[in-house]
Amino acid sequence: MSYNEANTRKELIDRALVQAGWTLEDSNQVGIEIPVDGYNAEPWNGVTDYCLYQPNGEVIAVVEAKRQSRDPRVAQQQVRDYVTGIEKHQSFRPFAFMSNGDKTFFWDVGNEVKRQVAGFFSLRDLQNLLYIRQNKIPLQQLSVNLAIANRTYQQEAIGRVSERFDEGHRRALVVMATGTGKTRTIMALIEVFLRANQARTVLFVADRDALVRQALDDNFKVYLPNEPRDRIRTYNVDYSKRLYVGTLQTLIKCYKKFTPGFFDLVIFDESHRSIYNQFREVVEYFDARIIGLTATPADFIERNTFQVFRCSDGIPTFNYPYRDAVNEGYLVDYSLYQARTRFQREGIRGANLTEEDRNTLIEQGLDPDEIDYEGTELERTVSNKDTLRRQWEEIMEVCHKDESGQYPGKTIVFAVSQNHALRLASLFEEMYPQYPDMVQVITSEMERTDDLIDRFKKEEMPRIAISVDLLDTGVDVPEVVNLVFMKPVHSLIKMQQMIGRGTRSHEACRYLHRLPNGHKDEFLIIDFWENDFEKEPSEETVTQNLPVTVKIFNTRLKLLEHYLNDQQSAACQQVIADLRQQIGQIPRDAFSVQQVYSQVEEAWTDGFWRYLTQRNIDFLRTQVAPLLRFVAGVDVAEATFTNKVERLKLEILTDEAKPGTLESIAEDVSRLPDFVFEDSQRQDSANFCLSHRLRTATPQQLNRVIADLASQMKNRRQRPSSFVEIDLADRIATSGYITLGEGGEQVYVEEYRQRVEGKVLEIVENHPTIAAIRNGEAVTDLQLVALERTLRQELGGGNVQLSESNIRKAFNLKVNSLLAFLRELMEIEALPDYQEVVRRNFEEFIAQRQFNANQIRFLRAVQNVFLKNRRLEVADLYEEPLDRFGEDAVERWFTEEEVDELIEFTGQFAA
Repeated sequence: MSYNEANTRKELIDRALVQAGWTLEDSNQVGIEIPVDGYNAEPWNGVTDYCLYQPNGEVIAVVEAKRQSRDPRVAQQQVRDYVTGIEKHQSFRPFAFMSNGDKTFFWDVGNEVKRQVAGFFSLRDLQNLLYIRQNKIPLQQLSVNLAIANRTYQQEAIGRVSERFDEGHRRALVVMATGTGKTRTIMALIEVFLRANQARTVLFVADRDALVRQALDDNFKVYLPNEPRDRIRTYNVDYSKRLYVGTLQTLIKCYKKFTPGFFDLVIFDESHRSIYNQFREVVEYFDARIIGLTATPADFIERNTFQVFRCSDGIPTFNYPYRDAVNEGYLVDYSLYQARTRFQREGIRGANLTEEDRNTLIEQGLDPDEIDYEGTELERTVSNKDTLRRQWEEIMEVCHKDESGQYPGKTIVFAVSQNHALRLASLFEEMYPQYPDMVQVITSEMERTDDLIDRFKKEEMPRIAISVDLLDTGVDVPEVVNLVFMKPVHSLIKMQQMIGRGTRSHEACRYLHRLPNGHKDEFLIIDFWENDFEKEPSEETVTQNLPVTVKIFNTRLKLLEHYLNDQQSAACQQVIADLRQQIGQIPRDAFSVQQVYSQVEEAWTDGFWRYLTQRNIDFLRTQVAPLLRFVAGVDVAEATFTNKVERLKLEILTDEAKPGTLESIAEDVSRLPDFVFEDSQRQDSANFCLSHRLRTATPQQLNRVIADLASQMKNRRQRPSSFVEIDLADRIATSGYITLGEGGEQVYVEEYRQRVEGKVLEIVENHPTIAAIRNGEAVTDLQLVALERTLRQELGGGNVQLSESNIRKAFNLKVNSLLAFLRELMEIEALPDYQEVVRRNFEEFIAQRQFNANQIRFLRAVQNVFLKNRRLEVADLYEEPLDRFGEDAVERWFTEEEVDELIEFTGQFAA
């Protein structure tokens, strides 16, 4: 039912005003139908529906109400006239709300564009907004506190966000690589907001408890020590603070304890990546300036995240990627060491085992001929103790050691599972009893994980943390110099987050004796699974699953289609009842639902369901079903079983039951505890699912199965494990092989090294630059570039195809140019790095000309592009990442002659 204006006010708007803290009976707080000077009270065209007062009697806001079926924005001219009329009689122009009960718009007339809000603001919120309006300073006018953020890219990030907000935008997205000081940058930005009087109440939200504690204790406390701060808890909300932190999980439970206008600035740190739908609901609820903060590389960020933060072009407000941070020396790069054991490469097959190994299996009670495992099944379905032994030996041999050269530096081992982690720790202790505190399993299943993490960060031991997911993100241990991948990683986003655990530079380290030679220049990745660390974002396949509640609803809609010609049947009426029960669970007070409720509300009415057509079903599928993702407190085990049974209903009605569906339902039921089978009310349904009768079940029988058993699914026993543990002699078979070209020729590392070294010797024998160096002659930078070109031409193709990544794999060298590779391989100390040559000449090029700050900043970025591509064309100046300066930056800042000079200059150093 759609309310008229009087009922809209009484049933919807009055209630919402009370919820925001307004007492309607107190005429000192709320005035109803107040005439505005210059207008006639009749027929209401000069009467505000509500006036909201400050204690001194001034009107701080007006509310214009419209009937529920009418868009409240039709009242804009009315509202404009009201607030400008009232302004003549007091010291300021009041704010305005326009509402039809479902949709409410807030408008600071003449200052900001109108915007939809989740509800009315309290007196405190409005007074706060008035203070900000009257006292704010443009963000860009204030300098950054260099004691908080002293790096140029951090200052640029603050400048970009300030610029965006000063233009009137209300959301921004900041992308900064792990280790570049995201949170510190945000602290400096918050400090600017506070000084500019543009924020008086700030909220920092993260999806991990460790990140929230870090923000409160290591950031707010250190950088904004004089500001009252608090952590939001569901059981205790203190409304008197200025700075708040909280986990997204906590906030989802209690965000409505705050009014939509309570916060002026909200920062979401990485929380877009988890429980996405609830995250969206919290974002939309608060009418604050909102900043998204993430280390996820821009290429991996989902489109809907860009939409949430109003970056419609898919370009973040500010982006500082890992590679830029490495090139500028703020983060360290990694060296890659890859190794595999024989069993990882070839699998474990009884037919291929030695007689000794076969006898070993027989002694363990296993039939060798039944042993047939792929290498990829190790630690999934089978564990071989000696494989782990060889991997530990390899780790201890090649890992970066501390300053003493005796102990491993801080190391994170990424394991497949909790049991894998425990097996690894147990075997280490067996192999190296002289190091009793060296290794610690740190996973979510361990007790007192916060204490374990603190020990790993601050104390000498443990040096090696074995983790499953817990240390992949958010844990900052700058001294980590080894990352060990003992599992395959298929998600590029996850891989980037894991790599980020090692990228902190020497400057961030406090315990220097834990570093190789007391200094951190790089970190080492030891990989036992041939992970692809340089995979392109375009190769990432992201599979997103529909929430199970939506799947159930869509399956029931297909059942309903089947019954359209027999809508009065008991089976059809049951489907309708089930659908309506699901619709009743949709939280209509959720802001995301409120925004579309007027378009879908008929689905809640009896009349909609009296007679259904295909158009009704299409409406339910496209408009209503997506709202089920906002249903909270879903029992996933119960819903998943319900979905299987509903799917079986559909299969039986439309064709025949699929064996996989029957087996899955029977297996779920078989794992229910004995008390279910002994319960007289449930035992018939349980036994029915384990019988052949399930194949031809009627809808009524399956409805009974759902009613009797779905709620018990959370009590299922775990599946019986067929995991096998054996101990057969293994060995490191190869420390990797090199894949060449599109044909994918695979060359073992040793053979590849011989190919490269042979080719290099030929070049060194004949190149004039090498001859000059040998003779002690000075060589020019252009001669060095010529040598780099020759190396790329001679080594870049054929049966060598040398690249920086292949150098890492084959020679365990981290270099950015072939000049540097030649220096390390042939021990020619006089050879500089190609990057060094280019940077030196870029600096000279800039110094010889009178460039301004904008031009210098642009040319620094050009230098990075040139070093990445080894060449530069005019078109490159207009493309990513240089287009972040603006499409016309080149024309604005440089003459044609200067551009020609730049292209001619870079042409000399192109390689």
